[in-house]
Amino acid sequence: MAAFPRFGQAQAVVEELGKLYASGQLAAAISLGEKELRTHGEQNGVSMFVGRAYTDKQQFQAAIPYLTRSLTAAGSSPDVQAWSEAYLGTCYYALQDYAKANQAFEHVVAAAATKNVTAYATRRLGMLRAQELAASWRFVETAHYRFHLQAPEHLGSVEEFTAAHERAYERSNRFFQAPLPRKIDYYVWDERALATKMLGQNLGFTVPELLTTHALKGQTKGHETAHVLTFYGLQPSPQTRLINEGIAVCFDQTTRDRMELARQATGGTVDVWQMWEKPQTYSDDQLYPVGGALLEYLLAHSPEADVKQLLREQTPELGRKLFSKQIADFEKELSTPGPGLVAVSGSFQKNTPSPAEAAAPVKLDAALVNATVERQNAADKFYKILVLLNGVPIPAAQMQKINPQQIRDVKVLKTKAEITPYTDVELNGIILITAAG
Repeated sequence: MAAFPRFGQAQAVVEELGKLYASGQLAAAISLGEKELRTHGEQNGVSMFVGRAYTDKQQFQAAIPYLTRSLTAAGSSPDVQAWSEAYLGTCYYALQDYAKANQAFEHVVAAAATKNVTAYATRRLGMLRAQELAASWRFVETAHYRFHLQAPEHLGSVEEFTAAHERAYERSNRFFQAPLPRKIDYYVWDERALATKMLGQNLGFTVPELLTTHALKGQTKGHETAHVLTFYGLQPSPQTRLINEGIAVCFDQTTRDRMELARQATGGTVDVWQMWEKPQTYSDDQLYPVGGALLEYLLAHSPEADVKQLLREQTPELGRKLFSKQIADFEKELSTPGPGLVAVSGSFQKNTPSPAEAAAPVKLDAALVNATVERQNAADKFYKILVLLNGVPIPAAQMQKINPQQIRDVKVLKTKAEITPYTDVELNGIILITAAG
């Protein structure tokens, strides 16, 4: 009769472990899980959560025995076994035992226990496939990177390309002070469609625990590396999307006017706390520029130690405790019209220039171009076509929503001589649209 109360207690422990792990309280999850294992032995899921927590803390050798235990335990459910093996694959990948990693991910994909774990293993497997493909690419090693270049001839000077990343790394790491266990494997793709098919996700992402970045040529020098430096320098737990992406935008090492970009993305009106707590209700087009402008503002108006504390624990609760006044001031400044916006009925609209003004070249950096051309354009027919609405880059999907009756002028630029005044990014064309506000 005593088994039934114990079963209920065991379930409660597993549920608590799940909550601790999901909220990023990794040390607490490890402590509770190890205590439970010492006292009562293996239960469905306990070793898995301990192993996953150790993996997320980059303690891969410590994680392997727990993940192996939950994978092979007689009482482990299919989903526990699948997540255990998937994280084992990540441990082997991080330890550069690629054969064992490949075997683990392939087995998880074949088992298809749940949609999420299958997607996780599929993406990791894609990274291994990309690694094999890149064996034929040009390889360049620098002080902090191992560059894998698919089409080095399209990068201009490879020496300057790699040196620019090194300079960006050094500038950013003066803030983060991150000790990396090894160099960053930085894959620079030229074929976007091939990369997306192989990797199972859009380019422009970093897996910090694997010290691996997959990027397109022309992306900012600092954004993806900032994710790595944050991860190893500040060990954030938990992470929230607004802050985690914001710090990467803030440290992308461009000279963009981030406040103005945030104004353009939001119309000047934003509830930071709502965006922080419910990021799923906002698009990346809004989250990224607002997060970047917010972090830049906090660094300029707050003690650096407080900002670093926030980056370690990215919760709205800590944000309210440390930065309530600064965030209120940020929202106020954001609502002040910038040079490209005019106040209309309590919000902002783009100040519509004349066709001649809209056509006047304004040099756009690679990050701003790729944010619309590469990240947001899913339709192949718009691939590498930059659309400027009243001088502001927009995704192709937004172009299709423009009211034709508001369009005042359209101009298409096709030649290199026409495109170069606007950006150095290699494009197939630029569409200039002038529309009423």
